[in-house]
Amino acid sequence: MQPMSKRRRRLYLYALVAVFVLCLPLVMFYANGYRFESGTGFVRTGGVIISVSESDALLSLNGAEVGTSGFLRHNFYIDNLSPGIYQVLVAREGDHPWHRTLIVEPELVTDAQAFLIPVEITSVRLVDAAKVASSTATTTPHATYELYRKAFLPTSSTSTPLVALHKPVSEVLSVQEGNVSVLWMDPETVPPSRFCVGPSSCGTEIPVESGKQTAMKAEFFGGGVVYATKEGGVFLKEIDIRPEPLSVQLYPVRGAEFRVVGGHLIVKDGTALYEITGL
Repeated sequence: MQPMSKRRRRLYLYALVAVFVLCLPLVMFYANGYRFESGTGFVRTGGVIISVSESDALLSLNGAEVGTSGFLRHNFYIDNLSPGIYQVLVAREGDHPWHRTLIVEPELVTDAQAFLIPVEITSVRLVDAAKVASSTATTTPHATYELYRKAFLPTSSTSTPLVALHKPVSEVLSVQEGNVSVLWMDPETVPPSRFCVGPSSCGTEIPVESGKQTAMKAEFFGGGVVYATKEGGVFLKEIDIRPEPLSVQLYPVRGAEFRVVGGHLIVKDGTALYEITGL
């Protein structure tokens, strides 16, 4: 095989240099988060990060499967997304599907935490052990039953709201004129993403129950807000300003009351007490 001539080697060198010069801007654009879109040109991309606390949950973005949560994977980071609106779905057997509409903005990461509520939620009737003769009956110890009963007495103070550890102290509940809202009270700090319609558009109030029914009481519970209304019973709702916050009716009896006592959700229906289990 004869060696290439100097002229051919020179042509190859010039061609490689030309390719490098032409490709270098594209590589730099890509490295800096730009992507080319037909009809639009180069656009700056963003990303989303979705946290899923439970295992065996399937995450989809705009209908395309992203992955399944597990022991070592509870956070999903998806980058190189063109600015726009994205639909997120987290599905797990035995839980209500979780949907969220997220806005992606250039150079910013939009985050959300999946709020999974079991489909099977039960209300267990509480029976005072001191008033049951049969030892085979499923009962509640008398002292515990009395603690629950007294929590509903008009003269007793209501239980202290159970605030999940991830909730900052700057979040407070407001129940006014039958409406429930979660307020961000620290003007010196940026509120969490659940207060933001988009990464750069945040507010200080999240309506939980507004206008549909008349709320009487609300407390933080289970990562969301549990509240009772005059018309519909007891509900649990996710705290998020973005569409579509998940809401589940826990006890569908008009006029039912609730208290959170020692981390237990207790409902009073007439004179009967129930504990909501399965959450």
